[in-house]
Amino acid sequence: MYGKLKSYIRTLRDRYRGCGDYQPSDQARRLEFLLNSAETLVDLGCGTNPHPRASCGVDAFIEPTHRQLGHGETIKPATLNCEFIRADLSSLPFADKQFDVAYSHHVFEHVPDPRSACREMTRVARRGVIITPSPFAEIAFGREYHLWMVFHRGKTIFFLRKRKEDDRPFGAHPAFSNGSWRALSSTNAFDILLNDGSWYHGLERMRRLETKIKHLWYSRSPIMETMYFWEGDIRCVVIEEDGKIH
Repeated sequence: MYGKLKSYIRTLRDRYRGCGDYQPSDQARRLEFLLNSAETLVDLGCGTNPHPRASCGVDAFIEPTHRQLGHGETIKPATLNCEFIRADLSSLPFADKQFDVAYSHHVFEHVPDPRSACREMTRVARRGVIITPSPFAEIAFGREYHLWMVFHRGKTIFFLRKRKEDDRPFGAHPAFSNGSWRALSSTNAFDILLNDGSWYHGLERMRRLETKIKHLWYSRSPIMETMYFWEGDIRCVVIEEDGKIH
């Protein structure tokens, strides 16, 4: 486990390289404290990379339908660092309070029924965290399979259903062919600007602004990520496209 954790930290450092003087945000420090203090941790929506401290990972999608624009790896349970269970977040196959902490990273913006997922999360764990793109990041970058813009105020988390006009207003996703990404005239300028993975090598990179936006992204800035911490229960409000609240 220690070796895998070192590898995970090394991966993060590689991401930060070229992002200026990286300093984690206050919410990133709070997240680190929560995860390090967990006796048992479940990663809800783990994909192909469960958190190194997780004893169990859960995902509904084996294929990369909702990961890396459909071009990611297939989940291979035997290669993961923890037990893997395929399940929907609205119906988890665990006992009440089986885990100390439930962790969910960039998953709840996908789920059709966030209220049920929140209820199940609090049933199986004592405390936890929900991390999603911030409303700004959702509008700037956009993914058609994201159903919600997510934000929180105080102890309440809000799920605002995306409208058609909210989806990718700054352009299309980069094109993927022959195992690599490339920009077209229609490509979202924010995807080019972030340049996550250093896939773009064109003249329009704007390096100073790229450094700033990467710093915000990788430091887990509230500008880029909504991070909702809970203990005991979750106050969840869902706002539909027509304004109906439930």
